[in-house]
Amino acid sequence: MTEAPTERTAPLARRAPGLIVLAAGLAVSTAAFWMARERARADWQADFERKARDLSAALVNGLDVPLEALQSLPALFGSSEEVTRSEFRAFVTPTLKRHPAIYALEWLPEVPGAERAKWEARARAEGVADFQFTEVGPSLAMVPAKPRPRHVPIFYMEPSEPKALGFDIASDPIRLDPYDRAKSSGRAVASGRIRLVEDAPGVHSIAVFQPVHRTRAGGALEYLGAGVEVFRLRPVVERALRDYDTAKYALTLYDQDSAPAEERVLYEKAGPAARARASFQKSFAFADRSWTLDVSTADPGSAGRSFVLLVGALLSVLGAVVAQGAQTIARLRRRVATVEQLGQYTLESKLGEGGMGVVYRASHAMLRRPTALKLLRKEHGHSAGLARFEREVQLTSQLTHPNTIAVYDYGRTPDGVLYYAMEYIDGIDFEHLVRAEGPLPPGRVVFLMRQVLGSLAEAHSVGLIHRDIKPANLMLCERGGLSDFVKVLDFGLAKQLRDPSAVAETHANAVIGTPHYLAPESIDSTGAQGPSADIYAAGAVMYFLLTGHTVFEAKTLLEVCAHHLHTPPQPPSARLGRPLPAGLETVVLACLSKDPAQRPSSAAALVGLLDELGDVERWTRRDASRWWEARGRELITSREAEQKERAERARERTVEIDVVSRTLGESEPMPTSVPVSRRRS
Repeated sequence: MTEAPTERTAPLARRAPGLIVLAAGLAVSTAAFWMARERARADWQADFERKARDLSAALVNGLDVPLEALQSLPALFGSSEEVTRSEFRAFVTPTLKRHPAIYALEWLPEVPGAERAKWEARARAEGVADFQFTEVGPSLAMVPAKPRPRHVPIFYMEPSEPKALGFDIASDPIRLDPYDRAKSSGRAVASGRIRLVEDAPGVHSIAVFQPVHRTRAGGALEYLGAGVEVFRLRPVVERALRDYDTAKYALTLYDQDSAPAEERVLYEKAGPAARARASFQKSFAFADRSWTLDVSTADPGSAGRSFVLLVGALLSVLGAVVAQGAQTIARLRRRVATVEQLGQYTLESKLGEGGMGVVYRASHAMLRRPTALKLLRKEHGHSAGLARFEREVQLTSQLTHPNTIAVYDYGRTPDGVLYYAMEYIDGIDFEHLVRAEGPLPPGRVVFLMRQVLGSLAEAHSVGLIHRDIKPANLMLCERGGLSDFVKVLDFGLAKQLRDPSAVAETHANAVIGTPHYLAPESIDSTGAQGPSADIYAAGAVMYFLLTGHTVFEAKTLLEVCAHHLHTPPQPPSARLGRPLPAGLETVVLACLSKDPAQRPSSAAALVGLLDELGDVERWTRRDASRWWEARGRELITSREAEQKERAERARERTVEIDVVSRTLGESEPMPTSVPVSRRRS
């Protein structure tokens, strides 16, 4: 009576382990499915946000850069009692050629009603036939403006538009509002979305008003009127984003300060149709207004939920899924346990990153020599980025001056990632030095800058200009028993004066270098920079070392560039608040001359001027040794602790890199893992 049940239950008992494994495998595979999907979704979201930030930054820069001419108009009108039409045209034409997305630059004087006839006669005398102040009539035709206590006509306009020339914006409260706000606030003011009298239906523009004053005798300010820069937003936005692939994105630019909701949208570009979208918003200031860019795209996570229905089908391939999962887990564990290497170099910690690459501290497998290894970022792996990175190592390797960073080795990975090895500098850069110590003694500034200029002199002698001399690229260290030894880093922006391809890789309107150390010709020209641009930057570095401040300090890139173009620098002693050696101050201000011809003729000539200074107390090797014993090594230790902490935070992602070719010696391919932090926006 008991055997039958036993026979019936035995097969179930034999199948129990299989059922348990099957159930466990189903649970594991389902969990793995969702984990992989969510990880892919998170990676996609991070990539989308990074690209959206890049688009936002490009748009902000594209809107700011063309305003340089508008900010220069007060200097034009303030320096002359009466600016003629031909003078205005000559002043703004170069800017219009450099920035074709600008629709027009205008001059709107404030004219008392009693002087209307005089101004109309002046315009006709300058060649504008039948000129008169006009306004929009009942039938939308332009008619003579009505008498008013004041008129605000479009008096100069380049390119000229006969239909708009003479239009009195005092006749239109909407157009007059930003003009009056600029007049009362004394700063640039942007209009909301407007239609110009010459605009076709459905076309809208933005106008930026820059108030212009003249200083009269006694210091009183006289308000003259406003310079106006007019944009049609669509071509300006499209030009700013021309280097980016926006086909997958919907873009909307809003003006948050526009009261009517229908006027808030400044620019729209539709993206692919989708039921669910991911969105990213970036708000920024444009003149006095607050604008927001909304970037959205199709969300792949919404379609992924339908795959849950296919979980049952995974049961038939459960074994393969489990095997694949085990293989994946084992591979990930091996990756974590593997010593991070790149060819013959063992990576130890991340030192820093810039616009083009990431730098790691490493050691050579055989020589055990400390090395700095620089890798090109994957997002810059296009042909121009590869060419620029490759040129950096080739140019740097030509230089042999002891104060120039030395290059040891060079290689390329299977997927095109470039890297090169250079000497490791156990030191502190000038920027952190001044932050920690404050302004430096004049004698020490001369001592350090002679070494920097020696490196530049060699580079200039072989036809190279650095183009990015700044405190962060100048490293202070101890070398061969010598203290206060300087190394010049990062020839990533170096240009060969006789190599036209180096110029071709730079956009025609791009600003190359670090804003606070840019020479005026690097901002205002189309690439006519020479060694004198490095001399200007060296003067700006000396200014920073002596005072603890940059030459010009402002809230925006545009303001800094405008100061470099037009504002005389304040003497270092005035900025510091105490006297400095007069000879040294004269040399610094000569380096900061707006005219390259007025600067020292070469790096070697500048060294000669520094050597001739008789009023500067010398900084000796003994002084340097004492400082390093008292402070230098302590600063190095704290700097290394910061780098170690930053490196730990940077271990968020890994990329696999296989070395397959080296231009300075061959090695066997070796799969490695290299930590790469997410790119900062």
